[in-house]
Amino acid sequence: MFKPFFSFMFLTGVSLFMSITAVNADTPAEFKARVDVELNRDLNLWYPLSIDMENGGYHSIISREWKLQPYETKGIVQQARMAWVAAEVALRRPEWRKELEPFSHQGALFVANKMWDAEYGGFYWEVKADGTPLSQENSEMKHAYGIAFAIYGLANAYRLTGDEALLNRAIEGFQWLDKNGHDAEFGGYKEAFYRDGTPMMAPPKDRPEVVKGKTRELLGCKSMNSHLHLMEAFIELYRVWKDDTLRSRLEELVVIMRDKVTTWPGAMRQFFRADWTPAATYVSFGHDVETAYLLEEALEVLGKMDDEKTLEVCKNLVDHAIEFGWDKKNGGFYYDGATFGAEPADSTKFWWVEAEGLNALLRMYVRYGEQQYYDLALAQWNFIEEKIIDAEFGGWYPVVDADGSNPRGLDNRFSQVSHGLEKAHLWKTAYHEVRALLNASDMLEKCVEKK
Repeated sequence: MFKPFFSFMFLTGVSLFMSITAVNADTPAEFKARVDVELNRDLNLWYPLSIDMENGGYHSIISREWKLQPYETKGIVQQARMAWVAAEVALRRPEWRKELEPFSHQGALFVANKMWDAEYGGFYWEVKADGTPLSQENSEMKHAYGIAFAIYGLANAYRLTGDEALLNRAIEGFQWLDKNGHDAEFGGYKEAFYRDGTPMMAPPKDRPEVVKGKTRELLGCKSMNSHLHLMEAFIELYRVWKDDTLRSRLEELVVIMRDKVTTWPGAMRQFFRADWTPAATYVSFGHDVETAYLLEEALEVLGKMDDEKTLEVCKNLVDHAIEFGWDKKNGGFYYDGATFGAEPADSTKFWWVEAEGLNALLRMYVRYGEQQYYDLALAQWNFIEEKIIDAEFGGWYPVVDADGSNPRGLDNRFSQVSHGLEKAHLWKTAYHEVRALLNASDMLEKCVEKK
């Protein structure tokens, strides 16, 4: 039996876990009931309000009060994520299927037909609100991160609807990316591309100010973030298309995320040169715990749940995030920090980090049965319920301070434009929170059944 590196440090926190248990003694059934209330409320807020009945796809901007706002463009990440969410809920919650299946289908069709470049192939990063391509200058860059989510959303919508056109487009997206971006020498993928599929490894000669890709990586780098979501997309596509090349690429990404991106103590680097030599880095606790979940999901679809080396890395990722990214005073995970930092570099709390934290903690509890994971998951949920969820209007705030105060939007470090307290915009969708709530509810159900 393997012994993860951080187990000894994790166990030294027993007094923290005992204090949490004493205050928050919810049974799995009670915990699940709270999660289910929020899941249903959240879904009723997102659907059908977010559906663009006139142009197809989903509305880009929704205010804190859940009012539609004017907008000019639709982004591939937002559109594909919302199609995936509607499909996932419809597949896992029969009571929602009648309502959500058409919403997923129309959104997936928008991605497949309006966001696909009919001339050069590949998915646009962004289009006009009605689906018309942007100008040549603004549509020149395609990105692996956006293509990943297109594949992800289309594959899941196909799994729900059986529409072969959606599967075929997802396959075309994979093949376009694999042809233009796969690195046969070092593994992984180039990330930024000109419209015709030529990798954009440096600023264009006519636009020297363009030095970063769509996910803020320096052009020519490989990033943890894009490869994490490529793995996620390939998992979803492999569920419905058992292609040998796809399987090989998914297996390659599992090894890259496990052995190249993750350091030996259980923290992930962020940026790399082509040969996977690490570049400048920090620890993103939300991505660490999300990767632990997605690596396990990859093993499941590959039929490799006996891969103890990868499972050890999954556990180490979560334990490291607890040791260095968990707010012992307020609960919740910090945004980022140094690998062994005594204090976080950024102590703010992001909605998606907290959602992924809940998912990962409960997954560790179900797998290993260690009480500390359950206690922390319950503390995590208390923080989400009390500080991240908007008590007045519903939905999840984008960002709060460490103690849960001062709700605010994403700044231009993350979204390229500043946002207020909008519940939806090009970088904020139902994806993280609904996936976490679905998984938490299902895992807690397993706990109830075991009792």
